[in-house]
Amino acid sequence: MAKSMVSECKLCAVCRGCSQKFYDSIINGEMKEKSLPYELENYFLMPPQMHYYQQSMRSAKEHFHLRDRFLCLKGFSSSTPTIHSIAFDSECTGGGLYINYKGIGIVIDPGLGFVNSMHKYGIFINNIDVVIVTHDHLDHNADAKVISALLYDLNNYNKRKSKIVKEVFELDKVKEHTITWIVDGCTGRNLKSNVSNIKLLSNFCKNKKQLIKNNKDIKLAAIHTKHISDNPETYGIKLFLNYDETLTIGYTSDTAYFQELTAFYEKSDILVFNVSDIYKKDVKGIKNKSSHLGYNGSLKLLQNTNPSIAIASEFCCTNGDFRIDFSNVLSEEVRNSNNTSIIPGEVGLNIFMPQKRIECSRCRKLTSIEHIIILAPKKEYGKIQYSCRHCAKNMLS
Repeated sequence: MAKSMVSECKLCAVCRGCSQKFYDSIINGEMKEKSLPYELENYFLMPPQMHYYQQSMRSAKEHFHLRDRFLCLKGFSSSTPTIHSIAFDSECTGGGLYINYKGIGIVIDPGLGFVNSMHKYGIFINNIDVVIVTHDHLDHNADAKVISALLYDLNNYNKRKSKIVKEVFELDKVKEHTITWIVDGCTGRNLKSNVSNIKLLSNFCKNKKQLIKNNKDIKLAAIHTKHISDNPETYGIKLFLNYDETLTIGYTSDTAYFQELTAFYEKSDILVFNVSDIYKKDVKGIKNKSSHLGYNGSLKLLQNTNPSIAIASEFCCTNGDFRIDFSNVLSEEVRNSNNTSIIPGEVGLNIFMPQKRIECSRCRKLTSIEHIIILAPKKEYGKIQYSCRHCAKNMLS
């Protein structure tokens, strides 16, 4: 009777060939079906987790504006977030960068906590089209595999859902979402069993090239950097985004200062430079740091490149939170040679491109860099606020 019903029904959403084999196994005694325990019945009636994830995707569109945005989701470097969160019982994040160019989402160095932060700011896996990793350190690629796992879960869920939709409702299936990975060699070897479509950053070193196939409006260039003496696979990058005029975004990643950086990052519109920690000899200009920009390396880079906006990023605040003081002192020194606006990076810094206007952390109004007021956190390692004048006045009063 079961075999007859399977062949005649035509409404079953499950592949009828599979159903045939299933019932044949029962009839031939190869499979003995147990009754489902009462306590577990409801579990199989519940939607899968990805169903709720996609609901969150849809609701986020109403609250967050991602198109043509530069979104900093990078807080502190290395083990600082972990140590501080345990020692002081407060949230302290690592992360990475997210850039959206005309709907194309680009993630740069998704380190510790990046995925959690991206969801808080309305970025979901379907908003990511490219992932760039500059070198194989946890604070730069820890969440790369988390992104690949989310991508797999999304496509796997849509694949199963599409089968039902197509068979029952005769609608086209949901298109599989893909991500292009552009990474250093070490990260590439670690990811190759989890992802496809991997390109190496070394191929972008000599000349800038298209980031995505068949899209000439986004180009990428890379430079070998001096971060780890026994590992040449470390890179800095520069993105070229085609608006009415080309907008360039430079990202030094982790590197000591060396002369070639100046020519590579010269006249960037937005330059993100990673600081790490500072030392007395470094601040006094006696000796540069050997693997990071620190203070003196940052000063030399900014004096010679003259970016429009410079974002001091990835601090390792070993002896305390020096982010605001560092940015203020560096701004005073740089002001003598150029008009670069220097601001400390923080999770939530949101810049609208190509006008380079910054979103107020409180009212979400877009404001020019000249009129943005940086508000220090209420406690060390707390959140820096970017405020328009109106909100700053209300908050301070």
